[in-house]
Amino acid sequence: MAKGVIGRRGFAAGLGGALAFGRPATARTRYVFDQAVGRLEFVARHLGVLSSTGRFEDFAAELLIDPDQPLTTHVEVTVRTAAVALAYPGAVDLLRSPAFFDVERFPEARFTGQATGEGTLARFPLAGDLTIRGITRPLRMEARLVDRKRDAALGRDVAEFSGGGTMKRSEFGMTAESAAISDEIRLVVRVRIII
Repeated sequence: MAKGVIGRRGFAAGLGGALAFGRPATARTRYVFDQAVGRLEFVARHLGVLSSTGRFEDFAAELLIDPDQPLTTHVEVTVRTAAVALAYPGAVDLLRSPAFFDVERFPEARFTGQATGEGTLARFPLAGDLTIRGITRPLRMEARLVDRKRDAALGRDVAEFSGGGTMKRSEFGMTAESAAISDEIRLVVRVRIII
């Protein structure tokens, strides 16, 4: 990648200009990404002193961006719950079991949300619904533009975003191991998209 970086303000102007060029004002640009260019992780605390980070290795996500109003971006993410990875013996089997994701009955989890129009591309809220085990609850996340760089090989800019939010697993019926594993689970998303 080239070393030139467009600042966050430049990104907002550049994103709006690049996406709007030659398109009607109401058109939305669709970006699709998966585990090849993104990471979807979760962090849990154990016994109040340790933490572990796991990840989902099979997911698909879609962003719909209105070039005139990038802070109203729509996002949809579908996760294959059996494709979970955690580096502790027995942890993957436990997470796939009926006590947690119950992957036989609920093979997918889903998040559907939208930026609220508040903030800037440097930091903006997303509000939506998270569905796990057939149970849907509201989830608010905060996203931000991490960087934007020119990729000389592609001749285009590559933008890196991150986002995060906290869910309570008990709200989705996952109450096993409550003495050892925290109820609050931090969700972290990182993605790189070509602009």
